[in-house]
Amino acid sequence: MKLHALSILLGGSIVGDGDAEVTCCASLSKAQKGAIVFIEHPKYLPSLQECKASAVIVPPDIHSHLPSIVVKNPALVFAKALDILHPPREAGAGTHPSASVHSSATIGAGCHLGAAASIGAKSVVGANTVIHPSVSIGEDVTIGSDCIIYPNAVVYPGTIIGNRTILHAGCVIGGDGFKYVVDGNRGRVKVRHIGIVRIGDGVEIGANSCIDRAALDETVIGNGVKIDNLVQIGHNCTIGQNTVIAGSCGISGSVRIGANCILGGQVGVADHVSITDNVIIAAKSGVTGDLDKPGVYSGMPAHQVSQWRKEMAAFARGPETLKRLSKLEKGERP
Repeated sequence: MKLHALSILLGGSIVGDGDAEVTCCASLSKAQKGAIVFIEHPKYLPSLQECKASAVIVPPDIHSHLPSIVVKNPALVFAKALDILHPPREAGAGTHPSASVHSSATIGAGCHLGAAASIGAKSVVGANTVIHPSVSIGEDVTIGSDCIIYPNAVVYPGTIIGNRTILHAGCVIGGDGFKYVVDGNRGRVKVRHIGIVRIGDGVEIGANSCIDRAALDETVIGNGVKIDNLVQIGHNCTIGQNTVIAGSCGISGSVRIGANCILGGQVGVADHVSITDNVIIAAKSGVTGDLDKPGVYSGMPAHQVSQWRKEMAAFARGPETLKRLSKLEKGERP
């Protein structure tokens, strides 16, 4: 594809040779002739000088020796370039002979059902949804249009999934929550969960992540939520729209997380905690109480990052401070 043709699709302006041929996207270090790369900051200009790419996507304040597409947000535009130059493989409509579809299930036009996929009674799958091999869809499940469900994902009965949602391999949606009550003999009696999981539009859930069904009502994942691999979300949680949850986070039951939040890797959230909108929680933090103000939090228990940094600086000075105190106690000059 000519660079000028790509620039029209991407909505950018050309600087340099618009007839340069681009065939793929690549990283700065691995690019070869025919590739297009991107940079967002002048600090990458030395790497760009060594780059063998045929073109680059840059912001207006960066000037390159390579033919360029100039845009305000290079990372976003590069993501669009990936879709153009590396389109996803089309599964193609149709049902594999080994797939099992209950007679009362409804499958929309243009759907693909892979080998050994199973669709339960009274479930509905929207148009153009791709269900890969060995996916298990329970009874009374509703799945919207243009979804992708990768191999070995399990969707329990009653789950509701919106449009354009992606479930990666091995994730489990709608399993029982973790709740037991103690009987008179100090044994533990399982509490049956009869609620559901409701997932909005444009959600992506990573491989081997689990979202538990509610005890009585709904576990809700809002529109545009992005969940990484190996994340646990407990029963009765509500995750607000466009929130991002990184890998290995653990969200306990009945947690409320607002919109546009970001949880770094391995964040833990205690049960019944409420987190307001526009909160960022640093990796490995532990949230043990409500966070009712937008901002950045860190530590265990999680608190405002400005205070956490002061505490960490004081902690680092601990050994030196102890030595000084020891000298003072002995009557020596510190």
